[in-house]
Amino acid sequence: MMMKTLKRPCFLIALAAPLLSGQLIAQTAFIANDESESTAASRDGQDAPPSTAQTSGNTTQPAKEYVPSLDGGGMISMSGNQRVHLLAGGTFTGGLDTNPTNAGSSSAAALYSVSPYLSMQASSNRIQYLMQYQPTITFQSGYAGQTIHIASMRLVGNATQRLTWTFALAGTHGSDSLRLLSPAQTTSIGGVPGTGPTSASYRANAGTVTDVDGAVTFRYDLSPRNFATVYVENNFDSVPNLNERNSVATLNLNYTHRVSPTLSTLGYTQSSQYYGGLSCTTFGGGAGFEWQPKESTYFSFKGGPQLNAPICKNQQGFAYNTYFTVKLPQRSQFYVSAARQAVTGFLGPGLWEDDFSTGYRRLVKNTNTLLFDVGFVNSTTLTKIGSYRGLYFDGSYTHVIHRGISAGLSFRNYTGDSGSTSFSRNLMILSLTWTPNVRPLFQ
Repeated sequence: MMMKTLKRPCFLIALAAPLLSGQLIAQTAFIANDESESTAASRDGQDAPPSTAQTSGNTTQPAKEYVPSLDGGGMISMSGNQRVHLLAGGTFTGGLDTNPTNAGSSSAAALYSVSPYLSMQASSNRIQYLMQYQPTITFQSGYAGQTIHIASMRLVGNATQRLTWTFALAGTHGSDSLRLLSPAQTTSIGGVPGTGPTSASYRANAGTVTDVDGAVTFRYDLSPRNFATVYVENNFDSVPNLNERNSVATLNLNYTHRVSPTLSTLGYTQSSQYYGGLSCTTFGGGAGFEWQPKESTYFSFKGGPQLNAPICKNQQGFAYNTYFTVKLPQRSQFYVSAARQAVTGFLGPGLWEDDFSTGYRRLVKNTNTLLFDVGFVNSTTLTKIGSYRGLYFDGSYTHVIHRGISAGLSFRNYTGDSGSTSFSRNLMILSLTWTPNVRPLFQ
């Protein structure tokens, strides 16, 4: 079972925390300040086209691969030429938490945390590697002394001139309540960094959460204008305090035809198997398109009927995934994303979810970044389990003090309702981030 093979990385992450928490920041002195232009630009998402490894497994541009940085610093290019590149840094935060216990009413408390960051990127003639790790350790708050570990790994390879593949593995282990204190996690939305639905998927007071997601994508170019993609994913989610252990395996097959340099059409079929806490099989298919009229604008949509087996006791009816991104004048970016899809592991034993996210980012006078992100998610579950609803807002202002050193001020709000418990939480966060050899998000 894939579930068993995926459980180990999170526990290895937890074992590595004592070594990293005290020494990680000090170990960055070996990184030179005169990195090449290609290395520095690898963290810049301004000119990034749509990623070749979107969760839908669909895209029309396989030549470039961009991966969100775990420290919220933008996008990392997988097409770097360096053999081995190490990057280390960290974020120190302090601020106020109005509801540290995630209760209906609670007394405000100060919060302090540190989030070291470590990544390694390497490449060979056929394979490119990227590994990232970031824990968040709290010192004073409603969760003082607790830690959450987040790690990811991505491999991109060329088996032949026509066959390419991508392997992605991501894991989270620790108190999920700390995710609101961590650096904002981003995802690639049409090549633009955004929050995505996971920002609103928050397990308040759930205790220790282990979530592991693995995916493999194979793409075969049938001709210069036609290609087929096979996408296989398995998500494992465990919450011992709530006696939950859930997994979802998904298979997606799709065929894409490039009508013109700016327009592609596609047809797909997909199936998901829920096992563990739930037992359900869902299958369906549909069609869609990807349109990029110019480099700064991208629009994608796919959708179709999605049916559940009788054992699921409920029907999904229709599934879709769409997003729109645009790079505006004055070096600003805007995105909108919406989907009805198989539920993410953070939401527990749900069948499917409806989610929406939008965001705006702007560079002000080369050294200041202003951003707003909003995320909403609603999960539909079996009749014996309550549904889940979450709303997330993040507004922040970041100033680059010196190359690789920046200070930020953020306001975050989270409102959640899990059926039996509802609450609202506000955070005002001051942060100092040090990541050597990194350019701002915009150029």
